[in-house]
Amino acid sequence: MKRKKKIHTGVCITDERIVCVTAHVENKTMVITDALEMKRSASIDEDVRKFIEMYDLDDGAYSMVANIDTQMHVAPYDPHDFDMKEFIKWNVEDYFTFDGDSFQMDACRREYPRHNYHMFMVAVERHSLELLKQGIRDTYAPVDVIDFWPIPICYSLMRRSGTVTGVVEKDNLHLWLWWNDICIQERIVPISGSDVSEAMEVLEARLQEFGVDEIQGIKLYGFDRLTEEEQKDMEAIISIYGETEYIPLLFLGRGRNRCKQGQLDWDMAIGMAARGLKWIGLGW
Repeated sequence: MKRKKKIHTGVCITDERIVCVTAHVENKTMVITDALEMKRSASIDEDVRKFIEMYDLDDGAYSMVANIDTQMHVAPYDPHDFDMKEFIKWNVEDYFTFDGDSFQMDACRREYPRHNYHMFMVAVERHSLELLKQGIRDTYAPVDVIDFWPIPICYSLMRRSGTVTGVVEKDNLHLWLWWNDICIQERIVPISGSDVSEAMEVLEARLQEFGVDEIQGIKLYGFDRLTEEEQKDMEAIISIYGETEYIPLLFLGRGRNRCKQGQLDWDMAIGMAARGLKWIGLGW
C-alpha cells in the first residue's frame, strides 16, 4: 500500500494581509502545491476566522506566525544553579521592556560548547497573541504551531546557523543573527554601506563566540523600498557574504502561480510549512 504524503499549510499574518502555502515533501524537496492571499480588513481574530473559513483544509494542519510585537534575548545559563522557570523568573525584567503582564513568554535551551548552555527567551505582546488564539479557537482549526516573528524566515533557508537576515523598516535596516535557529544578536542601523558593513562586523564577532568563524550568508528583504544608491550599497555587502540559498523547493499548480517567493511574508509562510512538515534540519 502506498504511503500517504503528509501535508501541511504554513500561514503568515501581517498588518496588510494573510498568506499561506500548502506543501508536502517528495524526493528530498518541499513541493508547494497551493497558495492563497487575503487582504486584512478587521481585527486579527476576525480575519483569522474569515481566512480559515475561506481556506478550510481537506487534509493536514496549519502552522502560523503573525507580525506581533516580539522581543528576544539569549543569555548564558547554568542549569545547576537554576532550572529554566527560576532563571526566567529572576531575570525577565532585565531582558525585556514590556510592562507588567502585557507579554507572554516562551523559552528554549541551546548548548555550545559542551555543557555551556544558553537560554533563548521570547516575549510576545499578550493582547494580540490572545486575539490570534481566539480566532483559531472560534474555527476549531487544526493548528500545530504558533511561532514568533521573524524566526520562520530561517526555516525556508538552507543555512540557519551563522546567517543574517535583514528587513528594511522605515529608514533603518533591522538585522538578525541566527545560530541553531535562535537569534543571538540584533542590530538596527541606518541604511548606508558603512553602517551596515560595521554592523556585519559586530555580528560576525558575536557569531565567533558560538564557534562559527564567519557569516555563512545574508538574506535581505525590502529592496524595492530602497533608493538606487542604497540598493548598490546592499548588493555590495551581499557580494561579500553571499546570499543564503533556499531549501530545495518545487512550485506546482496554484503554488507556482500565486506564491511570491522572495517576499518576507511568503518566505515565512514557506518556513512555517517546512517546520510543520519537520523538514527543517534534514540534510543541511
